[in-house]
Amino acid sequence: MKKVVSLFCFIFALQIVYSQNTNFARDSLYKVLQNANNPSEQINAWIDIGENYGHAGQTDSLRYVNEQILKIATTTHQDSLLAKVYIQLGFYFGSISDDKLALEYQFKSLELAEETKNSDAIWIASKEIGFTYKRLKNYSQALRYLRKSIDYLNEVSLYKSVAKNRTYTNIAEVFVGLKQTDSALHYVQLSNEHTSKELDAYGYARVLYIFATVYKSTGDFDIAESYYKKCIAFSDSSDIYYPYITATTEYGRHLYDNKQFYLSLEYALNAFNKALLAENKLEVINTSALLRKVYFAIGQKDSANFYADLKDAYSDSVFNEQQISQIQNISLSQFIKEHIEKDKILEEKRQHRLNLQYTLIAAGIIVLFTLYLLLSRSFITSSKLIEFFGVITLLIVFEFLNLLLHPFLEKITNHSPLLMLFGLVCIAALLVPLHHKIEKWTTMKLVKKNREIRLAIAKKTIQKLEINDVEENNSKSVNL
Repeated sequence: MKKVVSLFCFIFALQIVYSQNTNFARDSLYKVLQNANNPSEQINAWIDIGENYGHAGQTDSLRYVNEQILKIATTTHQDSLLAKVYIQLGFYFGSISDDKLALEYQFKSLELAEETKNSDAIWIASKEIGFTYKRLKNYSQALRYLRKSIDYLNEVSLYKSVAKNRTYTNIAEVFVGLKQTDSALHYVQLSNEHTSKELDAYGYARVLYIFATVYKSTGDFDIAESYYKKCIAFSDSSDIYYPYITATTEYGRHLYDNKQFYLSLEYALNAFNKALLAENKLEVINTSALLRKVYFAIGQKDSANFYADLKDAYSDSVFNEQQISQIQNISLSQFIKEHIEKDKILEEKRQHRLNLQYTLIAAGIIVLFTLYLLLSRSFITSSKLIEFFGVITLLIVFEFLNLLLHPFLEKITNHSPLLMLFGLVCIAALLVPLHHKIEKWTTMKLVKKNREIRLAIAKKTIQKLEINDVEENNSKSVNL
């Protein structure tokens, strides 16, 4: 009983220390969020906060973060930002083991990324889809999407420092699963060549772990052991939890299989304590199962029973959380659907108003142009008035063209102000000379036509006056 109480006191103390560390890190991330100046920066800040919650196993907080990201993205009408949101939703559903919904949103992200031709978004969506299929042990599909992500490695900018590591390590693990050790070794070596332990400590720890698993699968246990130890030592010194836990647990199992029970116990306890510290319940279950086997092998049945009970308790807890998560997933999916549908309705209304405005503008152009022609053909007006109406009409026509081209420019430039400005300048460079030529030609023609009308009317007036003079002279002759 004393042992059980002591263990839970130790667990409680570890979790307090871990909570203090993560809260400190999270406070700095929230400061970044407060200083964000635009939707893109806000979403990136929320993503960093969400990853912090995800690594701490706080799925409720991660769910809240995704709701905030979704609200921001759906008000911007930017597909590139919505693609980021879908990736984060996939990350959330993956963290609670709902791989079906994880894949659904990862595929949505990939679709939007391909529509906007965003290399960063295409790479991460393809990589995440491959990762999810790898976790499901669907290695053929995993390989398909991970190879697709390779096509964008040289175009990636936002994730440039880690892209090759994340892609090649996942492919290496797929080949380990397929028992194609030569290919696995090739890709883990590629990953090692493109990984800096100073700039990407997590990626480097993963490389060491995968080297160990590859050599273990080939039967080179001595080399595998050296890599396990390197990974454990580096991860421990760099405070990297996940590679440390997986490497320590796997090495502990290897020692157990070779009947080195006391050494296996040491590594299993280290992995168990780290899993508790990281609040990773699945790894607590895995390490508890190993500890039960080790304690039973060395004859300490009370400890073996304790870890068996602890494993069952955590398994029940995970199962209950998954049941609750399924209900929450339904609510979150409905929340997402409502926001997207609401956004579509607002977009349709906005587009309808724009169409009405375009229609009114077009009608105004036609009416003004018709009035202009009527004035120029039916009435005698001054040349200045004709020139004024010509300038106004042509300006409206070209501004109308600008209005029509503006949404197209937004789409092809992905809302980049600099690119849009460059596009409008190019259009203006073409339209202004054309505008002047047409304006000059039109006004000259119409002024000339108006002058001809004036001259024709003047001739008719002169003829009429001459006829009147003749008739008047004839009348006088008759009277005489």
